[in-house]
Amino acid sequence: EGTKESLLSYLYDEMVRHDMERQDAIQILLDQQKDYWAEPSLKRRKFPFLGASNLVIPLNAIAAESVQARVMTMVWASTPVIAANIRDPKFASAEHPLENYLDYELRHNMHARTMMNSSCFETVKYGTGVAKSDYLKLVKKAVRHNAAGEREEFPVVIKDGATMDSVAYANYIMPNHAQDPQTAPWCGELMHNTPFGIKNLEEATLFYPGTFEHLTNHFRTRSRTGTSLERAFTAGQEDLEKTAAIFPELVDFRLLYLSFDVDGDDKLEEIVVWYHHDSRFLMGARYNWNSDLRRPYRIVQYIPVEHRWRGLGVSKQNSQFQKEVTTIHRQRLDNATIANMRMFKINRLSGYGPKEPIFPGKMWFVDDMDHIDTIQLGEVYSSSFSNEQSSVLYSQQRTGVNEVILGMPQVGTPGTATGDLARIQEGNKKFDFSMDNIRDWFSILTMDAFLNIKQFGPRHPEYFSSAEGGVEVLKILGQSIGDIRKGILFEVKAAGQAQNRLLDRNNWQQIGALTNQYYVSMIQLAIQSGRPDLVTLILNKGMLAATEVMKQILESFDVRSINRILVTEVEELLGQAKLLPGGSQSDSLDGADRGTKDIAEAERMAAISRIIAGNGGGGELPVEIGERLG
Repeated sequence: EGTKESLLSYLYDEMVRHDMERQDAIQILLDQQKDYWAEPSLKRRKFPFLGASNLVIPLNAIAAESVQARVMTMVWASTPVIAANIRDPKFASAEHPLENYLDYELRHNMHARTMMNSSCFETVKYGTGVAKSDYLKLVKKAVRHNAAGEREEFPVVIKDGATMDSVAYANYIMPNHAQDPQTAPWCGELMHNTPFGIKNLEEATLFYPGTFEHLTNHFRTRSRTGTSLERAFTAGQEDLEKTAAIFPELVDFRLLYLSFDVDGDDKLEEIVVWYHHDSRFLMGARYNWNSDLRRPYRIVQYIPVEHRWRGLGVSKQNSQFQKEVTTIHRQRLDNATIANMRMFKINRLSGYGPKEPIFPGKMWFVDDMDHIDTIQLGEVYSSSFSNEQSSVLYSQQRTGVNEVILGMPQVGTPGTATGDLARIQEGNKKFDFSMDNIRDWFSILTMDAFLNIKQFGPRHPEYFSSAEGGVEVLKILGQSIGDIRKGILFEVKAAGQAQNRLLDRNNWQQIGALTNQYYVSMIQLAIQSGRPDLVTLILNKGMLAATEVMKQILESFDVRSINRILVTEVEELLGQAKLLPGGSQSDSLDGADRGTKDIAEAERMAAISRIIAGNGGGGELPVEIGERLG
């Protein structure tokens, strides 16, 4: 009990201090989000005249949306989305199967694209993105009535396996003096849930018994921003979208990873706590369940700031330029509006009044030619347009988003194709810098997810008995977590796609020509050496290389059904692809009854589980398991 009170006192003091130090940062995010939304502050302006220009030029949105589209296209246009580099020769044959397995997990089980949509967009807009890979098992109770009309209850597994989730930048918390989640005194995120969600998590034993009852009164506060402004950024976004929640029934709590002396031995233990700050209540606590004690949060920066974990985004780069361009543009429109508002000045003695009709060919009878005349209150100045374009140019130079990136026609005399390619390559260097940061971040998250699969098991073990190369992936999963984490066996990297299809196409065409020359020369040398075995080896390798180069060229042309064009069976015929005998392949159980097949499948799944749970003793599977898997 004394340890619990000491922990609660420590958490309360830290949260109070951090709530104070993060207020300015949240206000900056709110201002940047308003700039991105580009919503006029007034519905109708009355100065300098009624109905004056109210436009906001959305430079932030133009640049951010363009960069976000390029990021997502580059990462997810490639299949597989992850490239593996095998370092241990014993697992060389697992390279492509491992890439396909990670692609399957990221796309179909973890829905990593949804995570990247949010985290990468925050990275582009605000300069910093946060995501995490963890493990989640969610079980709900189902009720059915059988044929006899009896009520039956049974559990249904909703989610079970590794996850990859986005963490809102405004919800991520860490002391301002810390720079790395792994070495910070504590880090975590602000969370909220409904009474229904809290009740389910308590029944799932994530929270301590009595948590729901203790928090009952706090559900009734119904605050949009939270009692400590935990949801201030979310509320600000809802206001911009006109989707503000009406008295939401939510409770705010904090998930924290920290080091704390739990057992009084003067040594810090890594623990995970769920803490309700308003009532100083400990909802739950666990020892860090990751085998390497890692904290799941991974941070990416768009433009890094030296020795700081927060980066610079498009909103910061464009902050002054959007205001300047908006001001000049409004002045130019208002000036043109005033200049086009021709009015008449009429002498009181002219005989004409305010309701005098005006039409072409009308004859005006006046005693003096000055009795009726036009008034023009302003002139149109061409310099205002050039001033606006100068500000836009400065914005493009700061953000790196210009007419080439946006796909707009070039201003002035068009250049040569070679010159355009050179401009594209040079202009992409700034974007490549940020893109490499995102690739490295996504690669680390993917490795975290793979370690979660290793530690807690795959979501669909039957993948290894039916997918091509499943046994090769099992060999890697059977190794120790330490060897996998250190990168001794392999490393993963977000594959990505070249920024420009034309450049990609030209590059691969040149590579194809060089590859052809290389293999022709190698075959000639092998023939001259009198080594028919070398000739066979080079021919086999050449067929694989030619197929891969042609595949890349066809992908650069956006060709669909590439497998119908290429001879993809070459790999299988050459023995490069090894299938794991399973339910989808013919085996000795074809003539057996269904019960025998079910038993064999259960034994196969059990063998897969034992492989993954092991710590690896080498590149080969244990004899008993190898026989069980066929």
